[in-house]
Amino acid sequence: MKKFFKNQTNLAIVVGALLISIAIISYGLINKNSNNNKGSTLTSLMTMDKIFQGKDFKDDEYILGNSKNKITILVYSDFECPFCKILQEKTIQTLQKEYSNGKDFSNGKIGIVYRHFAQSYHDRAPDEINASLCARELYGQNVYINFINRIYSITPANNGLEPNLIPDIANFAVEEAKGDKLDYKKEFNKDEFMGCVSKKIYNDEFKIDAQDAIDAGLDGTPYTVILYKDANDNIVINKISGYKEVGYFEKIINKLLQVK
Repeated sequence: MKKFFKNQTNLAIVVGALLISIAIISYGLINKNSNNNKGSTLTSLMTMDKIFQGKDFKDDEYILGNSKNKITILVYSDFECPFCKILQEKTIQTLQKEYSNGKDFSNGKIGIVYRHFAQSYHDRAPDEINASLCARELYGQNVYINFINRIYSITPANNGLEPNLIPDIANFAVEEAKGDKLDYKKEFNKDEFMGCVSKKIYNDEFKIDAQDAIDAGLDGTPYTVILYKDANDNIVINKISGYKEVGYFEKIINKLLQVK
């Protein structure tokens, strides 16, 4: 009888060890399959399989979301470029609304980063860029977002925007932030704003953006890069030269949002 129980005990130990081994192997396979699914999803979407080499993103560049977002749409754009106008009005603003949390663009399912690139033949674009950055500095991020959207909504493009409309755009951007009950730093003051604009203190910043765009492969505006943050690296999923309809972006974004 003792021998019987001893054999039963040994058998139980063997069976237990076997079950533990199976569980460990199964767990490993599940994780492996999960990682493989993630990798295959990313690979299926990629057109450029490499790590993004551009400069790091700053919080004040985001016109939707923030640096915590895994998905980032990086837009290099020119205020006087007609296709940039179409992209901003028909695609980027739609993505802002679709993937945001109401009118507060600081929280979003994705991030959209806006970087400036003035084509050499758009003489008025540098001053418009400088003005937008003055609006950001003086009145805050929500006003900056409104300024960008407003300038695109009224410019005829190709040097068609009259310079005397710039302070009106800034004032509109402040008033819209107020109307939406969003944070802004102070009331609009035309003399203060135009004093900042006249100093052109932000010329160096958008020149850096321009060089960053060239390093990232820009060959014209608008130029858009779709990125996915995997661990600490931003992986280049797609590079887009010119205008694309919002559906093109939605298809990629919605697949990336499902990646775990």
